[in-house]
Amino acid sequence: RIFGLRAAQGGAAGSAEGEGIGGFRVFKVTPGSPASEAGLEVFFDFITEINGTPMDANHETFFRKIKESENNRARVVVYNIRTQTSREVGIVPRRWGGSGLLGAVVRYDSLDNVENQGLRVVEVFPNSPAAEAGLVKYKDFLLGTQEVMFRNMDELVEVVNYSATAEEQKGSVNMYVYNSDSESIREVTMTPRRGWGGDGLIGADIRTGLLHRIPPPRRSF
Repeated sequence: RIFGLRAAQGGAAGSAEGEGIGGFRVFKVTPGSPASEAGLEVFFDFITEINGTPMDANHETFFRKIKESENNRARVVVYNIRTQTSREVGIVPRRWGGSGLLGAVVRYDSLDNVENQGLRVVEVFPNSPAAEAGLVKYKDFLLGTQEVMFRNMDELVEVVNYSATAEEQKGSVNMYVYNSDSESIREVTMTPRRGWGGDGLIGADIRTGLLHRIPPPRRSF
Protein backbone atom coordinates (compact mmCIF):
# COMPACT_ATOMS: atom_id res chain seq x y z
CA ARG A 1 0.00 0.00 0.00
CA ILE A 2 1.56 3.23 -1.16
CA PHE A 3 0.06 6.68 -0.72
CA GLY A 4 1.28 10.07 -2.05
CA LEU A 5 0.59 12.96 0.31
CA ARG A 6 2.48 16.06 -0.79
CA ALA A 7 5.28 16.97 -3.14
CA ALA A 8 8.88 17.18 -2.03
CA GLN A 9 12.33 16.45 -3.38
CA GLY A 10 14.02 13.15 -2.61
CA GLY A 11 17.07 13.02 -0.35
CA ALA A 12 20.55 11.82 -1.22
CA ALA A 13 22.86 9.55 0.70
CA GLY A 14 24.60 11.26 3.60
CA SER A 15 22.14 14.11 4.18
CA ALA A 16 18.44 14.90 4.14
CA GLU A 17 18.52 18.50 5.23
CA GLY A 18 16.52 21.28 3.69
CA GLU A 19 12.97 22.48 3.46
CA GLY A 20 10.54 20.27 1.54
CA ILE A 21 12.61 17.08 1.59
CA GLY A 22 10.73 13.86 2.13
CA GLY A 23 10.48 10.21 1.29
CA PHE A 24 8.36 7.11 1.68
CA ARG A 25 8.04 6.54 5.39
CA VAL A 26 7.92 2.98 6.69
CA PHE A 27 4.67 2.38 8.61
CA LYS A 28 4.86 -1.41 8.91
CA VAL A 29 7.36 -4.19 8.20
CA THR A 30 6.12 -7.79 8.04
CA PRO A 31 8.46 -10.39 9.56
CA GLY A 32 10.12 -12.60 6.95
CA SER A 33 9.57 -10.07 4.15
CA PRO A 34 12.20 -8.46 1.89
CA ALA A 35 11.78 -5.22 3.88
CA SER A 36 12.43 -7.10 7.11
CA GLU A 37 15.51 -8.80 5.68
CA ALA A 38 16.85 -5.39 4.68
CA GLY A 39 16.46 -4.10 8.24
CA LEU A 40 13.95 -1.34 7.53
CA GLU A 41 12.77 0.35 10.73
CA VAL A 42 9.20 1.44 11.36
CA PHE A 43 8.60 5.16 12.03
CA PHE A 44 12.24 6.27 11.80
CA ASP A 45 13.11 5.16 8.24
CA PHE A 46 12.31 7.11 5.06
CA ILE A 47 13.07 5.68 1.61
CA THR A 48 14.44 8.66 -0.29
CA GLU A 49 16.00 7.07 -3.38
CA ILE A 50 15.69 3.84 -5.39
CA ASN A 51 18.34 2.86 -7.95
CA GLY A 52 19.51 6.46 -8.27
CA THR A 53 16.02 7.95 -8.66
CA PRO A 54 15.04 10.43 -5.91
CA MET A 55 11.58 9.86 -4.50
CA ASP A 56 8.87 12.51 -4.60
CA ALA A 57 5.19 12.48 -3.67
CA ASN A 58 4.25 10.62 -6.86
CA HIS A 59 3.60 7.11 -5.57
CA GLU A 60 3.66 5.79 -9.15
CA THR A 61 7.40 6.47 -9.28
CA PHE A 62 7.95 4.40 -6.15
CA PHE A 63 5.78 1.56 -7.45
CA ARG A 64 7.48 1.55 -10.85
CA LYS A 65 11.02 1.44 -9.43
CA ILE A 66 10.13 -1.43 -7.10
CA LYS A 67 8.42 -3.34 -9.92
CA GLU A 68 11.41 -2.81 -12.22
CA SER A 69 13.64 -4.43 -9.57
CA GLU A 70 11.49 -7.51 -9.02
CA ASN A 71 13.75 -10.50 -8.29
CA ASN A 72 16.81 -8.26 -8.54
CA ARG A 73 18.76 -6.28 -5.95
CA ALA A 74 17.56 -2.69 -5.69
CA ARG A 75 19.88 -0.01 -4.28
CA VAL A 76 17.75 1.88 -1.78
CA VAL A 77 18.83 4.99 0.12
CA VAL A 78 17.17 5.21 3.52
CA TYR A 79 17.25 8.24 5.82
CA ASN A 80 16.77 7.55 9.53
CA ILE A 81 15.36 10.48 11.52
CA ARG A 82 16.60 9.11 14.85
CA THR A 83 20.26 8.78 13.86
CA GLN A 84 19.98 11.63 11.30
CA THR A 85 22.01 9.61 8.82
CA SER A 86 21.45 8.02 5.43
CA ARG A 87 22.46 4.50 4.51
CA GLU A 88 22.27 2.39 1.37
CA VAL A 89 20.60 -0.98 1.68
CA GLY A 90 20.04 -3.78 -0.81
CA ILE A 91 16.48 -5.03 -1.17
CA VAL A 92 15.26 -7.77 -3.51
CA PRO A 93 11.56 -7.12 -4.23
CA ARG A 94 9.87 -10.46 -4.87
CA ARG A 95 6.89 -12.70 -4.29
CA TRP A 96 7.73 -13.90 -0.82
CA GLY A 97 4.47 -15.42 0.43
CA GLY A 98 2.94 -12.26 1.85
CA SER A 99 1.44 -9.01 0.63
CA GLY A 100 3.26 -6.97 -2.00
CA LEU A 101 6.83 -7.21 -3.26
CA LEU A 102 8.38 -5.60 -0.16
CA GLY A 103 6.14 -6.69 2.71
CA ALA A 104 6.01 -3.13 4.01
CA VAL A 105 3.42 -0.39 4.35
CA VAL A 106 4.85 2.96 3.26
CA ARG A 107 3.42 6.42 2.74
CA TYR A 108 5.02 9.60 1.47
CA ASP A 109 5.84 12.04 4.26
CA SER A 110 7.88 15.19 4.77
CA LEU A 111 11.04 15.31 6.84
CA ASP A 112 10.11 18.76 8.13
CA ASN A 113 9.72 19.00 11.93
CA VAL A 114 10.19 15.26 12.51
CA GLU A 115 12.03 15.99 15.76
CA ASN A 116 8.68 16.84 17.36
CA GLN A 117 7.13 13.45 16.70
CA GLY A 118 6.52 10.69 19.26
CA LEU A 119 4.60 11.03 22.54
CA ARG A 120 6.26 10.21 25.85
CA VAL A 121 4.64 8.04 28.52
CA VAL A 122 5.36 9.67 31.89
CA GLU A 123 2.94 7.70 34.08
CA VAL A 124 1.06 4.39 33.81
CA PHE A 125 -1.77 3.79 36.28
CA PRO A 126 -2.35 0.33 37.83
CA ASN A 127 -4.95 -1.93 36.19
CA SER A 128 -5.35 0.48 33.28
CA PRO A 129 -5.39 -0.40 29.57
CA ALA A 130 -1.92 1.16 29.34
CA ALA A 131 -0.67 -1.13 32.11
CA GLU A 132 -2.24 -4.15 30.43
CA ALA A 133 -0.39 -3.22 27.24
CA GLY A 134 2.91 -3.16 29.15
CA LEU A 135 3.74 0.50 28.71
CA VAL A 136 6.76 1.69 30.71
CA LYS A 137 6.76 5.18 32.19
CA TYR A 138 9.54 7.58 31.17
CA LYS A 139 11.07 4.96 28.83
CA ASP A 140 8.29 4.41 26.28
CA PHE A 141 7.25 6.71 23.44
CA LEU A 142 4.04 6.20 21.46
CA LEU A 143 4.93 6.46 17.77
CA GLY A 144 1.70 5.74 15.93
CA THR A 145 -0.28 3.03 14.15
CA GLN A 146 -0.25 1.51 10.67
CA GLU A 147 -2.45 4.40 9.57
CA VAL A 148 -1.00 7.47 11.30
CA MET A 149 2.21 8.56 12.99
CA PHE A 150 1.62 10.71 16.07
CA ARG A 151 2.78 14.28 15.51
CA ASN A 152 0.72 15.72 18.34
CA MET A 153 -1.65 14.74 21.13
CA ASP A 154 -4.74 15.33 19.00
CA GLU A 155 -3.85 12.44 16.71
CA LEU A 156 -3.50 10.07 19.67
CA VAL A 157 -6.80 11.28 21.12
CA GLU A 158 -8.56 10.66 17.81
CA VAL A 159 -7.25 7.09 17.57
CA VAL A 160 -8.11 6.32 21.20
CA ASN A 161 -11.60 7.81 20.98
CA TYR A 162 -12.36 5.90 17.80
CA SER A 163 -11.32 2.61 19.39
CA ALA A 164 -13.30 3.30 22.55
CA THR A 165 -16.50 3.95 20.59
CA ALA A 166 -16.32 0.56 18.86
CA GLU A 167 -19.14 -1.87 19.50
CA GLU A 168 -19.55 -2.59 23.23
CA GLN A 169 -16.41 -0.45 23.81
CA LYS A 170 -14.20 -3.47 23.15
CA GLY A 171 -12.30 -2.00 20.24
CA SER A 172 -8.54 -2.46 20.42
CA VAL A 173 -5.77 -0.62 18.63
CA ASN A 174 -2.25 -1.71 17.74
CA MET A 175 0.40 0.93 18.37
CA TYR A 176 4.12 1.13 17.73
CA VAL A 177 6.10 1.95 20.87
CA TYR A 178 9.75 2.97 21.09
CA ASN A 179 11.68 2.14 24.26
CA SER A 180 14.64 4.41 24.99
CA ASP A 181 16.41 1.81 27.17
CA SER A 182 16.45 -0.99 24.58
CA GLU A 183 16.44 1.49 21.66
CA SER A 184 13.94 -0.74 19.91
CA ILE A 185 10.39 -0.60 18.58
CA ARG A 186 7.65 -3.04 19.53
CA GLU A 187 3.98 -3.31 18.65
CA VAL A 188 1.48 -3.36 21.51
CA THR A 189 -2.27 -3.93 21.58
CA MET A 190 -4.31 -1.57 23.73
CA THR A 191 -8.04 -1.60 24.48
CA PRO A 192 -9.12 1.95 25.42
CA ARG A 193 -12.23 1.91 27.60
CA ARG A 194 -14.03 3.48 30.50
CA GLY A 195 -14.76 1.63 33.71
CA TRP A 196 -11.27 0.24 34.29
CA GLY A 197 -11.14 1.95 37.70
CA GLY A 198 -9.54 5.29 36.94
CA ASP A 199 -9.68 8.38 34.76
CA GLY A 200 -9.30 8.47 31.01
CA LEU A 201 -9.59 5.81 28.34
CA ILE A 202 -6.06 4.38 28.52
CA GLY A 203 -4.95 5.28 32.07
CA ALA A 204 -1.66 6.95 31.25
CA ASP A 205 -0.14 10.42 31.46
CA ILE A 206 1.22 11.26 28.01
CA ARG A 207 3.36 14.33 27.31
CA THR A 208 4.90 16.01 24.31
CA GLY A 209 7.20 18.94 23.72
CA LEU A 210 10.86 19.88 24.07
CA LEU A 211 11.42 18.02 27.35
CA HIS A 212 9.81 14.84 26.08
CA ARG A 213 11.47 14.26 22.73
CA ILE A 214 12.89 10.90 21.76
CA PRO A 215 16.52 10.96 22.96
CA PRO A 216 19.41 10.62 20.51
CA PRO A 217 20.84 7.11 20.08
CA ARG A 218 23.49 5.84 22.48
CA ARG A 219 24.77 3.22 20.05
CA SER A 220 27.21 3.98 17.27
CA PHE A 221 25.94 3.77 13.70
